[in-house]
Amino acid sequence: MSKFLVLDVVFYGGSLNYDQGSGNYQELKKVTKWDGKQYTLVSRYALRYSILETAKRMGLWKTADADNLQKAGDGNKTVIQPSTELLLTGKILNYPEFDLFGYLITSTSPQNFREAPVKISHAISMTPFAYDVLFNANIGLANRMREKYGEMTPNPFTSEEHQTFYQYSIVIDVDRIGEIEVYLQKRGEIGLTDEKEKWKVDTVQKSENGIEIKLRTKKGEKVLSQVKECSSDIVELEKVYLLRYRLNDGKVVKDRIIQLIKTILNLKRSIKGREEDLTPKLLIVGIYNKHPYKTFRDKILLKDEYTEESYDEIIEEEQDGKKIVKVKHVISKSKKPVFEIAGLGNAECKELQENDVLDFVEKLFNGDEELSEVKVFYDSGIQVKKA
Repeated sequence: MSKFLVLDVVFYGGSLNYDQGSGNYQELKKVTKWDGKQYTLVSRYALRYSILETAKRMGLWKTADADNLQKAGDGNKTVIQPSTELLLTGKILNYPEFDLFGYLITSTSPQNFREAPVKISHAISMTPFAYDVLFNANIGLANRMREKYGEMTPNPFTSEEHQTFYQYSIVIDVDRIGEIEVYLQKRGEIGLTDEKEKWKVDTVQKSENGIEIKLRTKKGEKVLSQVKECSSDIVELEKVYLLRYRLNDGKVVKDRIIQLIKTILNLKRSIKGREEDLTPKLLIVGIYNKHPYKTFRDKILLKDEYTEESYDEIIEEEQDGKKIVKVKHVISKSKKPVFEIAGLGNAECKELQENDVLDFVEKLFNGDEELSEVKVFYDSGIQVKKA
């Protein structure tokens, strides 16, 4: 059984993922839950995009540029996918976006897909959507046009709004990070980036520098060589070669996971001119080795509670030589959101600090003994209760 790292995340945000909408009405993505009510969501694709953009801005990751991507298919069935060269040389493992979150290559040869070792759920709002909307118009631009045309015809639009807590989960299959398998058909045809002519597989062999794939056309030959960051092996089957690539340095895998956690702890989302802060208000971290993992996504309940205290404050002061005593009645209300979590057992709960989270996760990489441990980290602006 593999090592797993599970993150259950609660964050606060507003209007984070819009659907196609219709006309001048901008509709939030929504889903109907078991209670028959509608809840807004942030799709896993939107979360993945924001994770990649945040990691780039933090200087943690680079994403593949256009030279390493490939258009495949025809007409409106054209898809954008990692290039064939990126796949066959193992270079694809150098990019966390493909190594962690997988890919699908179907419209070229060889076809290949990678099931994501890092699985992200949709983020679902923790309170129902109440159909709050905001009416808008581009009055500034329209007013300037009036100076030229004598009339003002703004473009009004209505957008749905929802400010609330959202929760999602990330499940990381640690042992699957940093390695891929590619099936390559013997004498099969290969379409390389920006080339209409198909290349034919001539030979596939190991050299001192790793796997070399020799391709031929009527015009000549070309050799694709694996990148130095990977080790590899070849299994020759009846009709195909099975190529296995894995990252040489195991530290890269650990660093990649740590970088992902740092990104989650500092996650931002840019949408419609807003910069939304998706940093966790509540983070439940589970580390597992040789043990089934679990998540708490359906065990976190946002409760409507607050605390209230009242007291009398005595104020003494002098006015016109006379001593005045005032009694001031003060009521203090603390309305922190309360999250009740079921099934935590003896799990420790402590205030969220990045170093504490990373120190806890470090245990997953030290040793190979059976491990099943959960810790709860929370922001000072909320309260946590065990159910």
